[in-house]
Amino acid sequence: MIFEKLANKPQGLSDNNRQQTLVDKNMTCFKRFFTAFIAVLTLIYTEAEVHAQVTSVDATLAKAFATDELLPFLIDAALKNSGEVKKFDKSIQLAQANLKINKNSIFSVFGLQASYAYGTNYAAVADATASTNFNRLTTTQTGFYNLGAGISLPLTTIINRKHLVKSAQMQMEVFGHEKENATLALKLEVIRMYQELKLSQKLLAISSNNKQSAQLNYDLAEKEFVQGQLTVEQLSKVLEMNNKAKIEYEQTINLFQTNILQLETFTGTTLASLLKRVR
Repeated sequence: MIFEKLANKPQGLSDNNRQQTLVDKNMTCFKRFFTAFIAVLTLIYTEAEVHAQVTSVDATLAKAFATDELLPFLIDAALKNSGEVKKFDKSIQLAQANLKINKNSIFSVFGLQASYAYGTNYAAVADATASTNFNRLTTTQTGFYNLGAGISLPLTTIINRKHLVKSAQMQMEVFGHEKENATLALKLEVIRMYQELKLSQKLLAISSNNKQSAQLNYDLAEKEFVQGQLTVEQLSKVLEMNNKAKIEYEQTINLFQTNILQLETFTGTTLASLLKRVR
């Protein structure tokens, strides 16, 4: 009877636990699959967005290089960012201030004096009650005013004033010429860096095509090798050419990025912000 009851008894807790564990595993696998699926979609979307942005920047950059519309913006930004040009601007302002000082130095020889005093004044007055016609000395309390202008003009001041003014003018002109030289040197440097950037961009496009072509040749050669149509030596040569194209591409893209960073540092602005102005 006991065995019959046990045989007819429903499944125990161990069976329920196994079923629950199986459900949990299925849910966990589904969650992992769903998470991976979302991650893949996010990665694809991000890569597509980045690729679209890069393509847009490359197209705008190619247009700017074709028309050279970017060069004036680069020169203007470099002039505003140049410490050398700013230094000569301040030097010119200093020379202008010295010129005004030398022109006005002539007025330092003029002076105006004024004073006031109050006290006893001795004066000889006529006394009508006196028995004689002689005046007598009397004292009165009065105020005294004194106002005068003076000038002290050394001869050297007159002679040197003209030379001082001329010296300040020449100093201002010298700073102006030095600023022009610094501006010209800056423009030439921007043009050199701009031309190097254009060249590296063209070389990068060529290197990218060479890398793709070399990779395609290697893929075909690998299939032919598997089919027995190529020897190991021939496959090695194709692989060597493929690796050489990849190295050349990495060197070219590094040079292109270096030229961009150098130009952005020199001008004090980003290339992307200047490309917006070109659009």
